[in-house]
Amino acid sequence: MTTTGSRRTIARTALLWSLALVGIAGAIAACGGGSSTTRATATTTSSSVAASAPETTTTIEPEGGIGRTFYVYGPTLGDCIDLRRIADRRATTTRAKPGVDATPRADDQVVIRFNCDTPHQYEVIAVVNGTVPAGTAVTTEALTAMAKRQCPATFAKYIGTPYQSSQYEMGWVLPGAEAMGRGVQTIGCLAFNPDGKLTGSVRDTRR
Repeated sequence: MTTTGSRRTIARTALLWSLALVGIAGAIAACGGGSSTTRATATTTSSSVAASAPETTTTIEPEGGIGRTFYVYGPTLGDCIDLRRIADRRATTTRAKPGVDATPRADDQVVIRFNCDTPHQYEVIAVVNGTVPAGTAVTTEALTAMAKRQCPATFAKYIGTPYQSSQYEMGWVLPGAEAMGRGVQTIGCLAFNPDGKLTGSVRDTRR
């Protein structure tokens, strides 16, 4: 025969087991809800980041904004420059590969000077003066002829090897039309890679 004390003990034990089971079930539900919430939050955050991430493009063409833009350019020894065209308020490349003449010829063309560690088209290896006789008009043709005569000799001093042995090609940048009209005859002798960009200075490279 079961005593009253024994029945009370059995009832208390059953109640405790019931409460324990309820607590376990609640904890499981809470954990499940937390995981669901965490996953939803992570998904939302990931989607938000993906939606707001800027589009990127791979290019070796440096932005014009990282250099200094010149609408009127006077060559300075050691300058590393590009000839660019302004389109949609941005400076874009005028050609796939550099040409010998880096002189801006139109209102929408500019010269941009970069740090030489930035990929660039040309490096100014010498600054020479033309010899158009006084009283004679300074023309593109006259200065171009002088550049072709004077610039090759500057390779050996700046690069460390003669033009005939250099892997670089020769180019020039001339005064603009307005400057020529005032008699300016300053010629910037340039070195460039005919196949693409330069990175770093060509000074004393002996190449």
